[in-house]
Amino acid sequence: MSWNEDRAKSRIREHVKTVPAVDRHVVLDSAIVEKRGMLSRMPLSQAFLVEGAHVYGELLDFETLVADRGQETEAAHRRLLAFLHMHYRVWDSLVDGDDGDRVDYHGARLHAVITSPAGDPAAQIERAVALARKLTEAAQRVGQAHGFPSRIRLGIDHGKCLAMTTGRGAHEKDTLFLGRPANHAAKLVAAGTEQGIFLTETAQKRVAAGAVRKSAGVMTLDEAYVQGAVRKYGFDSLDRTASAVALDSAEPMFRFKRPALPLSTVKFSELAPANSVRMGMASIFADIDGFTNFVDQAIHGGSDKIREAVKVVHVIREELNAVLKEDFGGKRVRFIGDCIHGCVAEGERADDPAKTVRRAALCAAAMRSSFDLCLGIVGSGAAIDLAVGIEYGQTPMTRLGSRGDESVRCAASKATIEAERTQQAIEHGGVRLGTVASSVADQAVRKHFSSGRLMSFDSASDLLWTAQAPAVQILRNEPAARPHAAPKKPFRG
Repeated sequence: MSWNEDRAKSRIREHVKTVPAVDRHVVLDSAIVEKRGMLSRMPLSQAFLVEGAHVYGELLDFETLVADRGQETEAAHRRLLAFLHMHYRVWDSLVDGDDGDRVDYHGARLHAVITSPAGDPAAQIERAVALARKLTEAAQRVGQAHGFPSRIRLGIDHGKCLAMTTGRGAHEKDTLFLGRPANHAAKLVAAGTEQGIFLTETAQKRVAAGAVRKSAGVMTLDEAYVQGAVRKYGFDSLDRTASAVALDSAEPMFRFKRPALPLSTVKFSELAPANSVRMGMASIFADIDGFTNFVDQAIHGGSDKIREAVKVVHVIREELNAVLKEDFGGKRVRFIGDCIHGCVAEGERADDPAKTVRRAALCAAAMRSSFDLCLGIVGSGAAIDLAVGIEYGQTPMTRLGSRGDESVRCAASKATIEAERTQQAIEHGGVRLGTVASSVADQAVRKHFSSGRLMSFDSASDLLWTAQAPAVQILRNEPAARPHAAPKKPFRG
């Protein structure tokens, strides 16, 4: 099956019917927030504003473990997944604890939110700092015990985010926090390679007096403040779990098999370390450019604007997932903020890199067409666009961390790293192939998708088909540039 405009329109109208309701008071009641594990079990049918401190952490040594002497072997991927599995087991202790709630894992990254004490930004940031220090100590403890490098860099921001849950089934759901705090905490982490705990300018302004000081011209956390925060907020569950993982000498047994195609038939509920899949895949990162600013403006604009933002993100995300899965047989790994990460593959008995990248390119073009249809059907003039990065390589797919419903869906490889990096390098909307994807792609795909504007599906399919049968196809005229193309902004959503 491939993309079809009428089918896409029909799907989009169905997505509109399932838009989460926005509470009339908009802001989530603090008593509800403080219920244990509430954020990880938010109902599918509702969206809220949640105020809190956002902690974003990244394991800095992750990329060095992807390959062994430059080769992504099965052994290298086993070690990489064992590294993530170890840290996910520790981070899982935050899921149901009263100290904080896990929001998202993505590769070597953790995103957590602190929502209490309610209505006290300085205290929320203090708890976030204590959590960040405890995460640092836990990473060092388990890494040293199991022979892994475990440097970690953490960023903290504070503010209001739009919170909602998407997906169906225990192993397909994602709890999303959309808006400036989560985005800026992540960007602060990505801005450097030095380990430590860093606060955004907003967090620095809201933290208690004396918490930050200038050192060598840079604002840093005062160590006495950090130690005081740790004494005040114990995060005992994190300590206990880190100690248990450090003492656990049993290593996870990762076994790989070649999945049956299409990848959409792979069920994460059936995957585990001993039942993982691995093959050559094209990793796709499709990001809604400008969405963070759109959400931030909606938050400040009141309930009607918030409802519009919820409607736009819900419809677009559901449709991008449908394009990936239903039209191109791809598998969504997870939603990451306003981005979808998925994989496609071709080749029943042996990998077919060129055909896989071609399929990924057509999928990206179909996402472009569906994206435009979504904005038209919901009647939104939002200044947002679509940016898609594609990279190819051997990629394992499995579930890690705690057993059961809390386990984490994971696809981790050089291709997943570079696909995201390639997408992030795009200015506003567009498409770009990674180095490997470009090298294995056929000439037509390389010519039209290596870098530049992301064309519609009709134009893309004509161009790629014309390369094989020029007498059959006639290139359709590309429509004029859309009026809602995003202007340049200091931060991309």
